[in-house]
Amino acid sequence: MKKITTVILASAFFAIGLCAQKTPIVATVDVQRVLNDYTAFQSAVEKVKSSVAPVEEEMQKMQANLQAIIKEGQAAEAMAKNPAASDEARAEAQAKVATLQGQMQQQQVQFQQFQQQAQQLAQKGQQEQLAPLQEKALAAVKTVAADKGIDLVLSDKAVLFSTSSLEITDAVIAVLNSDAE
Repeated sequence: MKKITTVILASAFFAIGLCAQKTPIVATVDVQRVLNDYTAFQSAVEKVKSSVAPVEEEMQKMQANLQAIIKEGQAAEAMAKNPAASDEARAEAQAKVATLQGQMQQQQVQFQQFQQQAQQLAQKGQQEQLAPLQEKALAAVKTVAADKGIDLVLSDKAVLFSTSSLEITDAVIAVLNSDAE
């Protein structure tokens, strides 16, 4: 009898516990809009872009130079294959093609080095400038969620449908931008 009473009481407490659990409160946030409207983040993005800009400009110059070498090489190759040209002109054109190929290889190596440098600068900027601000944005989401008693926050991109009443993006942006002031 004691075992039956214990089982009944345990079952009752279990059932009461299940009924007493609150329904989780869910919200959504537009992460892209938060970062776009977060003034400190946008300033950091501009800073990263400006640090990479000189390297990208140099890469554009190098690409233009490569195009010029290709064009000049095509003209020299056409001259080297021209049966109407003298043997001396064709030989000269063939030598020019070989020289231009060497120049092109050097330019391509330099271009790849600059490309790697640009990627390294962008990654460094991401790690030093943007990552801490992304963490701060996440902390702002947690702050807003805690203030509003929200148990779960999802990216609006991961949700098929939600009502606008679940949206906390504006509140997160307000928290982030008020910290900057």
